[in-house]
Amino acid sequence: MKKRVVSILLVAALTLSLAACGSKGQADNSVTEADTETSASGEVSSDPLDWPVITVQALTSSEMPAEAEIEQKLNEYLISIDAGVQADIVQINFGDMSTQLTLALSDNTNPLDLFCWRFYSTIDGCVKNEQCISLDPYLEEYKDLWESYPDKVLKTQQIDGVQYAVPAVDSYATYEVYMLRKEIAEDLGIADRDGEEITLDEMTKIMKDAKAIHPEYAYMINTNDEPVLGIDSLGNADWLGVLMNRGIDTTEIVNYYETEEFKDFCYRMKDWNEAGLLCDDPLNNNMTIEQYNNDVAAGCYVGGYSADYIKALVSYTYDNVQFKLTDLVGTSASVLGGWCISSVCKNPDAAMKLLYLMSTDETVARLLILGVEGENYTVDEKGIARFPEGVDSSTSTWNMTCPWFWPNQCLSLPLETEMTTYYTDMLDAPNHAKFSNAMGFIFDSTNVYDQMAACSAIVAEYRPALLYGLVEVDEYLAKFNQELKDAGIDDIIAEEQRQFDKFLSAQ
Repeated sequence: MKKRVVSILLVAALTLSLAACGSKGQADNSVTEADTETSASGEVSSDPLDWPVITVQALTSSEMPAEAEIEQKLNEYLISIDAGVQADIVQINFGDMSTQLTLALSDNTNPLDLFCWRFYSTIDGCVKNEQCISLDPYLEEYKDLWESYPDKVLKTQQIDGVQYAVPAVDSYATYEVYMLRKEIAEDLGIADRDGEEITLDEMTKIMKDAKAIHPEYAYMINTNDEPVLGIDSLGNADWLGVLMNRGIDTTEIVNYYETEEFKDFCYRMKDWNEAGLLCDDPLNNNMTIEQYNNDVAAGCYVGGYSADYIKALVSYTYDNVQFKLTDLVGTSASVLGGWCISSVCKNPDAAMKLLYLMSTDETVARLLILGVEGENYTVDEKGIARFPEGVDSSTSTWNMTCPWFWPNQCLSLPLETEMTTYYTDMLDAPNHAKFSNAMGFIFDSTNVYDQMAACSAIVAEYRPALLYGLVEVDEYLAKFNQELKDAGIDDIIAEEQRQFDKFLSAQ
């Protein structure tokens, strides 16, 4: 990745300005090893031209032309606080992330120094592939950073007790609701029950009653939310070994597909399908929240950390009534990203300094998340960041709609699609949450790789039809479980239990 010419010119200009005021004279402005190394004594040069330039991943869906200006403003600020490091923003396209990141994390000539594993891999995968380095050498120097996270959250970014990433700040806990359009709830006479806790049986009755008076809608768009199913999947999307009750009061890993709970849910799904509550052709339907917003469905599962957040997450198009289905719980899958220093980084000390600032400095965070105020965003009287007049997400010059990607979104401002308490509610959620015993546990599947691959293929074949109520449950489920056993699911669960017991014993 090339060094940005604009950064070099910026530093040169500032250095000349300082020199004119009697400051130290300008150093040679050629790009040398000084860009990536500190002085022989280990001290960072006082001349910004000698500061290391650290490349930083930015997640984009298309080329963002504001990058150069944001980078310039960021480096101006880093110079003003004498940070000893400069930043080079590198756009990584979401659609081609796997290829781009894999190449960038193996490029010793033009390395990507700081990256987030979210949507690319897992922290376990990045460590196995030797794509990131240990952050343990920085635990003391940046002690305030590590102390700002709950211990359970920090452990989600550890392998064998070694810290490999800074967790992306989030709520770390969610609960699930059934959301129904308010006008339909009013027709049913249940709009005053907003926020009430209900069972799946009660939810089924609500959906069927709604279908009777408004048959034009579906009332469920997704049928596989783990919280509703009451499991902690231990980070495995195929549920090949889970903790029941979301891991709150158990340490026994089980085959979920053999439980009475799963069988009962399959029967429930068959009932929902036969009652016309699901969207048409569910196997070939994307089942996204957009179907709620575009008049296909009038109800859905949706999760979040507060009632206001859930309403904002779904839609501002329709007023909604929420019925609470689960408690607020953090599971093994609650931490959705972490920031690493790549193994090809030439100056990890400087990279850690920049990562620290990205995680703790409001100015740095807002520039990366939102861009330049007045150009990429404006701030209204409520303190909400909005697109400039005449601009929307499709025409914006900076991708400000994914603050969750960056190390600390709570240093930013809520976006126009969010409520003013977005970040305060997020930070408060863990104070009221329960946490799975598996929070921080990461399963290493190396010893059962073949069994995992075989069982995943079987799950892909059988599970969708069961979860959309399209088959006779008993016969289909029995065949499903037999094939899983033949493929080695018991070996997987035994290995998970062995590693989980070791994890628990180290607590």
